[in-house]
Amino acid sequence: MSYECEDCGASFETLSRLRLHGCPPDQPADTTVSDEDGLSEEPPSEGSSLDRQELERDYPAVVGDLPDIYDDAREGNVSALYRAIAEYERVLSNVARGDAPGGEDLLHDLRFAYYEPFAAGLDTAAQTAGWDVLVEFATAYNPREQDEFPEVGHVIANALGRSVIRTRRTDSVDAIPADALAFLGAIPEYVDEFHVAYEESYTYGWGIGHSKHSVADHLLALAEAEPKFVKITLNTAFYVDQHAAIDAFETIVTDEDIASGTRSTLGMETDLTEFYFQAVADLETEELLGPHAPPYWDEDDALTRVIDVDTDVKQRIRELAYETGVTESLSNDWTLQDFEQLRFRSL
Repeated sequence: MSYECEDCGASFETLSRLRLHGCPPDQPADTTVSDEDGLSEEPPSEGSSLDRQELERDYPAVVGDLPDIYDDAREGNVSALYRAIAEYERVLSNVARGDAPGGEDLLHDLRFAYYEPFAAGLDTAAQTAGWDVLVEFATAYNPREQDEFPEVGHVIANALGRSVIRTRRTDSVDAIPADALAFLGAIPEYVDEFHVAYEESYTYGWGIGHSKHSVADHLLALAEAEPKFVKITLNTAFYVDQHAAIDAFETIVTDEDIASGTRSTLGMETDLTEFYFQAVADLETEELLGPHAPPYWDEDDALTRVIDVDTDVKQRIRELAYETGVTESLSNDWTLQDFEQLRFRSL
């Protein structure tokens, strides 16, 4: 299958080559859209809940061709999705660069107006045509190739996360393409924890134990710089494969460099080792969150909220807790759930 650039007409064998060929868009990057083009003079207020139709009515020059291809893309038409995701990237990039009025408020509204519909469309396409569709998008918008996270990355990550979970539950971890895990694992290296895509990255934990992509090694590499990502991802990994997860957990909580680090939350400094013990606090209770699933995931009820922690795994956790000293502030009859109390203890 070949892909044609709508701007210059050139054809390419892969979606990656189409996206990266550098054809100048119809509108130069340094051209600012004027109010005469039908845009509202006043940007949406903070916390605006503009829906998609309102955005398309008020900002027609900004949304470009998105209204014309929206329905087909939402339904999972692969050809429409190629066009829609490329156009969505262009639209978001223009607003992020300041080439359209509205600023951060408009960028926020645009991100969420098309987020779920296009992610659902990609998910539908993947369920129909298989992993190849998603892998092609993950490759075409690979942040490591561009050294920046794509504006549409949250949509791609959402669809990847859904397929990662389904594949892990119905097939095997090695049936998940390594490229899919690599995309999810790269997210915290390019965006901060307040970015919409950051939450999508936690689905990475479903890939624990993959033979061609080491989730455990990547978590260790990011354990000092991205503790929130590592803790939540590690927590999900325990629900998926507690034996592979405990190996990763032990490597992290016994690392000397990590032991000297801290995590700042709400003005409180928490020892990083104690912070990571919170990753096992909810394994035996429904009171906390359970394994991570992507936003808009509609099969959430099928996910296990409580697991039977194997005796040997629980024993290793207890031994590590005593070895690292995190039990000093807990009662003598502490349980895994008591590790949640560590979040309220400051240094």
